[in-house]
Amino acid sequence: MPTTLEYYWDLASLDEGKRISAAAQLISTLCRFQAEMPATDEVATTEADMNRICAGDVSYAVKRLIKGLASSRDGARQGYSVALAELLGRVPCITVKLVLDLLWQSTEATKGMKGQEQRDMRFGRIFGLMALVQSGIVTRASTTAVDMRKIVMELAAIGAKQWYLREIAYVTLTSMVPMLGKFGIRDELITMFVAVALDKGAVTTADELLLALRLRRHYPGYDWHTALGQWHGRHMLGARNAGRVAQVLCEQTEGGAQGWCPQLHSVWDEIFDLYFNRARADEVAMQVPMEFELLWERVVEQGLFAPGATQGRRHRGFMLLERLLPHLSEETVPALMTPNVVRAMSDNVSAKAKSPLAQVGLRTVERLSVVCEGNPKVGLAVLTHLLNQKSTIGSGERGSLRTLMANRIVATLDSEAIVGYVEYLQQVFTVPGRARGREGVADPRHVANVSEKSVEKQRAWAVDQMIRVARFGQLPITDELTTGVLRFVAMQAAFSDVRDAKAPAPPLTAATRDYCALALVNLVGELSRQAEPSRAKTAEPDEQTGAARGAAGRARDGTAWATAALALVADKAPRGAKVVLHGFGETRAVLGEMLGELRAMAKQAGKLKGGAAQRVQALELLLGNVCVAAAFAANPQTQAEYLEVAPEVRECYRRLAGKAGDGPEPVEVLTDILLSLLTRESSALRRLCDQTFVPFAEVMTAPAVDAIVDVLRAREGGSEGVEVEPEALDNDAMDVDMSDASDVSDAEPEAPEIDEELRRRIEEALGSEGDAGEASASGEEETFDDEQMKVFDDKLAEIFRHKKQQKTWVRELKLSFVNFKLRVLDLADVFLARQGDSALGVRVVAALVDLVHATQRSTRSRVVHDRAAAILGSRLAKVPAGADTDAALELLRTAHARARQAADRRELDTLGSVAAYAAR
Repeated sequence: MPTTLEYYWDLASLDEGKRISAAAQLISTLCRFQAEMPATDEVATTEADMNRICAGDVSYAVKRLIKGLASSRDGARQGYSVALAELLGRVPCITVKLVLDLLWQSTEATKGMKGQEQRDMRFGRIFGLMALVQSGIVTRASTTAVDMRKIVMELAAIGAKQWYLREIAYVTLTSMVPMLGKFGIRDELITMFVAVALDKGAVTTADELLLALRLRRHYPGYDWHTALGQWHGRHMLGARNAGRVAQVLCEQTEGGAQGWCPQLHSVWDEIFDLYFNRARADEVAMQVPMEFELLWERVVEQGLFAPGATQGRRHRGFMLLERLLPHLSEETVPALMTPNVVRAMSDNVSAKAKSPLAQVGLRTVERLSVVCEGNPKVGLAVLTHLLNQKSTIGSGERGSLRTLMANRIVATLDSEAIVGYVEYLQQVFTVPGRARGREGVADPRHVANVSEKSVEKQRAWAVDQMIRVARFGQLPITDELTTGVLRFVAMQAAFSDVRDAKAPAPPLTAATRDYCALALVNLVGELSRQAEPSRAKTAEPDEQTGAARGAAGRARDGTAWATAALALVADKAPRGAKVVLHGFGETRAVLGEMLGELRAMAKQAGKLKGGAAQRVQALELLLGNVCVAAAFAANPQTQAEYLEVAPEVRECYRRLAGKAGDGPEPVEVLTDILLSLLTRESSALRRLCDQTFVPFAEVMTAPAVDAIVDVLRAREGGSEGVEVEPEALDNDAMDVDMSDASDVSDAEPEAPEIDEELRRRIEEALGSEGDAGEASASGEEETFDDEQMKVFDDKLAEIFRHKKQQKTWVRELKLSFVNFKLRVLDLADVFLARQGDSALGVRVVAALVDLVHATQRSTRSRVVHDRAAAILGSRLAKVPAGADTDAALELLRTAHARARQAADRRELDTLGSVAAYAAR
């Protein structure tokens, strides 16, 4: 009788400690029994051989452990499989054939079994195959190709039948890969693996990709080009396979529950090891897989977190991000914190929701915050990416959660960490490869394979990050740091061959310099609208410059940031450096003159107080930003337009200071300038217009107000006395989405008309063949040969292409006009908010009433209608003093007349407010 029965019961215990202890005692006892048997080199290929060669307890244990694998009692499968693997590895006479025969006998599922019994058989078989592979007996000399094929085919069949067993089946196959090299028929075995387990080389699932990656890693000398013909390049993760890899890694296996798998697929372990294991740097340099940024973008950014992605995919995306947090550094943050990832963190993370998606998202955000708190450089990099996403600006519970995360990161930052991060960004810009290879993905040798497009992308990211750091007011930023960022970006945009400065490698392209120029203009505009919080309430004159300290757009010494940026190119250019700005030779004298004027304006503002000082400062910031935009403009026409505006702003200042003769009031000149700037391409200048207009609202005159009113009452095409340059109006997606323009034709249908111009051009394309009409009248048919038809088709294609461009231009022009009115509405809102009790306010209110009425039925202008109605609903609380009685009566009649024809309650409420305003 066996003497080891007491150990088998604890092998099925739910307590892992008991299972391990029971297995250890059982194996120790069995090995002692087997050692007492006579030594022999004979192996057991059948059950009879095993009973004859092995000790009775050992023979019994092998059969019982294999039978116990199908038991669903507590932890029987785990305990029995561990004991079986250890026993097989320590008894050398047992063969793979014997174990397979016993396993097939004990785990055969028949049609007469119930569903649960069949599942138990399948689980028992796969646990048995796992124990067989883990024991290592597969590499014994007694193992044949038939045995190997039987194992591979069974594992592949199990994975194909049941999706929930597919991954573990292929993980078992993957663990067999290193063993293939010990067989003399290695190549034949690899070919069998490819044919049976890899779908003849197609590799269409994540499980197959895992096996294929491991096979190619261990046996690079095999003819993989033929075996995996649908995969190109030296590595399956090469850039040429990016689309196929993304499809495989994002695809969900059949079965709804798979989308909520509590752990990542094992293929990601292989991928992470490739990119983050420094020991595999030589493999990376030799086989050139795609950059990790590209892999993350295609799989995660455009796949798992793509707009409209299922909850299951987003769930796996958060698990993937959480898995990568140990590898997070300032070098890898750009690759991981992509827009869709940040947006998903904002939209799906909740402290109250109990769904699996919300819980894994909250856990990921919490661990990310811990990493950021431990590494200030990583925290600053993550913070700048969070600030770049509109989705991080919100209200409610989700907004407070994001704010809490940002506050936790900001609390750990100090000036030293910020300076170090900016220096790192400058290094990334100057030498992208060297900076990224320090602690980042793979090895510095990998950088040699980085494309020019990737280098430009890295440099653009570095510039964006520096600018976000410089303009984020909550960080402890010094003026020296902001000045350093301004100077660095200006140097890259304006100069080349700078002495005492490290030359960028590779050299900067024209596109990169233009990007730096645009970024600098936007940064100066952003800084011009900011006031340092700790100094904003104490705007006292500086002792040296006389400028007000703490005012918007100024450093602690009172110098305007726009003036400082202009001085970098117009006054403090490095010696011997080559200026690469467009048209700088022609504009340098004008810019130098304007720089002197800006410094004079700063001194003049220091001598004034109250509103007078604020108006001079506003003109100084406006002139400085216009000059910076002119200096760094890439388009000669745009540069010329800004250079025309600069003298006008200076003239406005001189009139304000009483240095000019008779003529229009300064505010009237300024209003015309602002209306002109609102049509320009520079969003920085457009946003600055409102800030410039604020201190002048209290000194508005009737002609200045009429200029705004005329624009509000103007119709498309510049009618009613207002001329709007079509080419100057741009499509600002921040104002109105281009997708709204598609509703124009539906909202305002027009009767079909014959386009005479189109008819004329088609007749011209026909040319001399116009005589064909006469031929057809006489009964003859005109025919073209192939060459004539080709020429005719090309002319027709050009005609219709031109016609399509015209329609697109008209649609964009209409949309631009809507955007322009929205910007002018901001000026009207500022005036009514500051001077709601002014007699001139009645004119603005009347224009807004007309605008609301004119746009109420237009889909395209709906946003204008809503904005004008909102102003009327919130800016009519003050009673105008000294208003024109006739104008007020006319406004009251208009409100009453349109109230009788109001389309909805909202319009009626707006007109009621207007009537009450006019009556008062």
